[in-house]
Amino acid sequence: MTTKTDFSTAEWEVLRDAPNLVVLAMAVAGASGFFGSIAEALAPSETIRHALQGRNQLLRGICEKDEMMASVESIKSQAKAGGDFAHIQAALRKEAIDKSRAAVALLRQKGSPEDIEAYREFLITLGDKVANAAKEGAFLGFGGERVSEHERTLLAELAEAVGALQA
Repeated sequence: MTTKTDFSTAEWEVLRDAPNLVVLAMAVAGASGFFGSIAEALAPSETIRHALQGRNQLLRGICEKDEMMASVESIKSQAKAGGDFAHIQAALRKEAIDKSRAAVALLRQKGSPEDIEAYREFLITLGDKVANAAKEGAFLGFGGERVSEHERTLLAELAEAVGALQA
């Protein structure tokens, strides 16, 4: 199995940052409101905890607290201020898809088949958990839809980017 030491600093940043970008892009893809946004922020925690306790060394390394914090700081430092919400949404979507595609390409070069599959599944699961965390367009819990059209589209783009079969 591959670990952080098998990658350059720049390569590791791609692998490390893609999961958080997927979570962030999915969270802004819908219109969940205040309480929905809280649910979406908490949604990936179970998946991350499972990765930390799992057998895959690569995912354990990516999900370590220090790595997660470094990823958040990296994403914040790269974020460009300005633009309306639609612009920010589109930029995050593109960055999440591009980094996810690049991460899987890196793993094809340096990782094992098990690492590739575990990483793909991790990204898809993160996106799915956030998309399903809250209803979109609901008012005080009434109405709305579980997964918005924007979220479905992003999940499909993510699946295509990482070479996963879409369910």
